[in-house]
Amino acid sequence: MTYSITGIAYLILLFVLGYLFYRLLHYWKKERDPASRQALYIVGFFGLFVLNAAISGLFFADNPIILEKAAKANSFIQAFAFAVVAYHVIYLKFPKISPWIGFIPIFILGLIAAILTLTHLHFSPFLEASGSINWGFSSSSMAVPVLLLRTFISLVTLVPLIIIFLLQFKNSENYLIRRKSLGISFVFLFVLIGALLDFLLIRIFNLDPIWRDMVFIICGAILLITLVLTLTDSKTKSLKYEPR
Repeated sequence: MTYSITGIAYLILLFVLGYLFYRLLHYWKKERDPASRQALYIVGFFGLFVLNAAISGLFFADNPIILEKAAKANSFIQAFAFAVVAYHVIYLKFPKISPWIGFIPIFILGLIAAILTLTHLHFSPFLEASGSINWGFSSSSMAVPVLLLRTFISLVTLVPLIIIFLLQFKNSENYLIRRKSLGISFVFLFVLIGALLDFLLIRIFNLDPIWRDMVFIICGAILLITLVLTLTDSKTKSLKYEPR
């Protein structure tokens, strides 16, 4: 059995998302409001993505067939994750509009990207001497359009969500709400950085995958410290968005 730094990096991220899921579950149990439930779904889907990557990277780093299947399965998980983020953004920012207006188009675009990944892209993953997994991304003519589509989906969903929580951090007079908003905005900022690294920078600019793993490990450590410092109190019942 061959391990990889990539698997370790994703394992660290899994611990971070696991802690965040635990804290969000705590908030949801107190008030059972829709916003906390949606946040649970978002973190759950991203956690499933990271779990899949961690297992394949830790235990199947020398098995290109399983690595390829894991990468393609994750493209479908991302379709659900980003669609729920879009739903959450509409729910928080535009309460008079049905959140499904955000969910449906993003989900369709995500499915298109996932199906194209499954049918048109062929990976040749291998373990590099550095210990990082090179996913051997396809050189198909569809590779760049699919990457750009997945990058667009991540930007159009995560950037608005980050802005929403940063605005709440700026505008709220409640210190605990401001602290939590800052922590959550950091989480999704690092998710966006990870998505851009994975979808765009590593593959298009042909950067060494070890840089991706190092960024993931550093971001994971920073996130864990940030979440422990910002989400540990029990005085605030939920993570409701105030300026609705």
